[in-house]
Amino acid sequence: MKKFYFGLMALVALFSACSSGGNSSTEEENIVKPVIKKEINFRGNIKPASRATETAFESGDQISVFAVKPSNEIKLLPEGNYVDNARYIYQGSYFETTDPITLSEDDTKGLAYYAIYPYYQGITDAFVFVMNEDQSTHSAYTASDLCTAFRAPTTDKTVNLEFNHRLSNIVVKFYGTNLTNKNISVKLNNVQVSCAANINANTFEGIGERFDVTMGEESANTFHAIIAPQTIKKGERFLTITINDKEYEMSLEADMTLKSGKQVVFEYEINDDIVIELNGYINPWNTEDPRFNDVVPDDIEEELNKYIPIYPGVNPPAVEGTYFIDPFVTVYCEDEGNGGYDPGDIVTSEYIHFFNQNSSDNTLDIEKRTVSGSSSAKGTGAFISGEGNNFTAFFNTEGESSGIYTKTALVISGTKTSDGIKDLHYAFVMVEKGDDPNNKLMEEGVYRVFKDKDGLSVNSSWNGYSLSRSVINELCCDMYNK
Repeated sequence: MKKFYFGLMALVALFSACSSGGNSSTEEENIVKPVIKKEINFRGNIKPASRATETAFESGDQISVFAVKPSNEIKLLPEGNYVDNARYIYQGSYFETTDPITLSEDDTKGLAYYAIYPYYQGITDAFVFVMNEDQSTHSAYTASDLCTAFRAPTTDKTVNLEFNHRLSNIVVKFYGTNLTNKNISVKLNNVQVSCAANINANTFEGIGERFDVTMGEESANTFHAIIAPQTIKKGERFLTITINDKEYEMSLEADMTLKSGKQVVFEYEINDDIVIELNGYINPWNTEDPRFNDVVPDDIEEELNKYIPIYPGVNPPAVEGTYFIDPFVTVYCEDEGNGGYDPGDIVTSEYIHFFNQNSSDNTLDIEKRTVSGSSSAKGTGAFISGEGNNFTAFFNTEGESSGIYTKTALVISGTKTSDGIKDLHYAFVMVEKGDDPNNKLMEEGVYRVFKDKDGLSVNSSWNGYSLSRSVINELCCDMYNK
């Protein structure tokens, strides 16, 4: 396995000036100390895993990487960023480049990163991406899959980039008898294959002319193709299915809106008389739990996803237990400069206790307290998603802070290990608050994100009280007070 590091380009210049009297203190004052730069390396995956193999990026995949110096508003500029459109090539573990990104060892703010798959020259913050009309081959299909990633400012030497699908995936599955004796092909009719992408606005919309798209055979009797987010109208000829040289034209019984990052699956049953019955349903590409939107408002979901990993899936790990988050550091506050913390600010360390995990309906309870014991809380409306060791837990909380009613959404993500929770991220949104004439609390709709700075929230013990799922909350009042 070959590792590559975003290179360390340490330029060391030592200049010394000798005084006529050979004064050593003067010489020391005139020495320019070297600027030491550290190596930064990248790893990447696409939620839930990969475009094609569902396991990882493939060797040879190329991405565009932009690095941005953090400020009050993190934004990708058309040009003039810290690094613009650097090309990286995946080599099985890391992404390689001939022009490495470096960061000074004493830089406490770090860099924010935007990444786009696939790489192409001239890409900026807004661009048009075009899919292949013929996606019958594996390479043509994967090259049509636009994915983007954002990583909040970090000083980490190893930067994990988690990509999201940004287009729409169409899957057609066939069931029935004697399918091995049937020659099947599928074509999408009159669809948009150009997408206007805006990275800062996080919008991806189908534009331009419509074309026919040849679908590729993903596995036996299952076909797929990627097209732009768009609306297919009721009654339009959408699919052409060819079985042993006989064509079947399929249309929709109602308008269908194809959303960014989502997948539509059509199932057809073929019997001996070549009768085709349609069963269509829409699933998120990432098998996201639909309860997510019951906790986090729609307009906040995409923004929040920039700063905290959201692990979809219906097979999360067992996470019951108590964990200690220390040191507890700020990742991002939407209201930074207006009451919110700055990235890197330390807040009160906290114990969280997960219990009553139900693997049938993926529900979970939480109780929590600060290390000082001055603040405690419990959550309701809780559920957990994820796959393997990765999980995301979602909680609705209600209560009071400074005598003001609060309703918040709490999201906790991480990777379960034998030692605790790795890479724990913790976010909450002020969904609603009561009368606050003196503006003591953060504003409605504002979110803040924190994480365990050393990367591991260790196993601990819980000596507190036992709480039911009814609502009481003094949820980290020090974390959402102004």
